[in-house]
Amino acid sequence: MTDHLQDITPTKKTVSTAAVVVLGLVAVIIAIIAASFGFQVRKLNARITDTQAQLTQTQTEKAQLQAQVDAAKSGTTQLQAQLDEAKAGSAKLQTQLDEAKAGSSKSQVQLDEAKTGAVKLQAQLDEAKTGSDQLQTQLNEAKAGAVKLQAQAVDAKAGMAKLQAQLDEAKAHAVDLQAKLDLAEGTIAKLQAPRPKK
Repeated sequence: MTDHLQDITPTKKTVSTAAVVVLGLVAVIIAIIAASFGFQVRKLNARITDTQAQLTQTQTEKAQLQAQVDAAKSGTTQLQAQLDEAKAGSAKLQTQLDEAKAGSSKSQVQLDEAKTGAVKLQAQLDEAKTGSDQLQTQLNEAKAGAVKLQAQAVDAKAGMAKLQAQLDEAKAHAVDLQAKLDLAEGTIAKLQAPRPKK
């Protein structure tokens, strides 16, 4: 029994060797863990650095996007102002267009009235031309009559001159006859006068 216990109980040398082995294993494990932890730390640091860079880039992009958003808002405000101006201009143009349409309708009515008046004037002009042609015909006839009358007047003047000459001759002849008559009456008177007795 005592021998068996002696066989089971390790000696101090055995325990010391085992402790060294264990400590060595523990040291190796710690070294492995430390190496692994260092690797993980370096990897984590790299990831942190990368994440920090991505965060910085993201912040830069965010700032750029914010600037773009602000510019877009400013542009939108300007576009809204331009849109409002365009709407106002469009409304003004619409008003002018409505006025132009109203004026066009009024002008169309005036044009229709002018056309009707032109047709009436054309009819009156045609009538005036017809009357003018008739007057021209009458004028030509009157001219022909005047020429004829002029010829007749010339003939009449010639006849009157001839008659005047004949009248002058008749007057002269009458004067001569009167003188002869007076002479004859004087002679008759003398012949009829009583002769004085001797």
